[in-house]
Amino acid sequence: MRRTAAETEIDERSDAARIDVAFESVYRSHRSGMVRLAYVITGSNEIAEEVTQEAFARLHQRWSTVDHPVAYLRTIVTNLCRNEVRRFALERRRAPKPLPDVDDPEIDETWVVVCRLPFRQRAVLALRYYADLPEAEVARILGCRIGTVKSAHHRALARLREELS
Repeated sequence: MRRTAAETEIDERSDAARIDVAFESVYRSHRSGMVRLAYVITGSNEIAEEVTQEAFARLHQRWSTVDHPVAYLRTIVTNLCRNEVRRFALERRRAPKPLPDVDDPEIDETWVVVCRLPFRQRAVLALRYYADLPEAEVARILGCRIGTVKSAHHRALARLREELS
């Protein structure tokens, strides 16, 4: 039996509504976590908000093809943060700016050292300790091998120990 154009349109609207509800659910439950992850990597609330918004926009565009939306989001956020950290590094080379102060001197000192770490080391620490992800997931997100994650993790901790002692 042939369907009318009106019936097809109604089905397409209901599919779109289901997609919107599912996307909205992911947005509501994971937005703040993605903003915090981006903040830990970039050190900027504004950039973290922008990166997260862009990540959700990209997820929405590819919603029907993504099997694991949260993992996809985490990967997008990390990659966008990588771009921002690279841009920050170029800006810092041109005109160094002082880092903002934090009330607790120990946190402030640690944060300054963490911000000086190369992107991969900083991202590994953020994904391992802040997002509490296993090494295999960190490697997948960063697009590298587990051994690379382990060595970046080791080097980051060694540098933190060296500079904070």
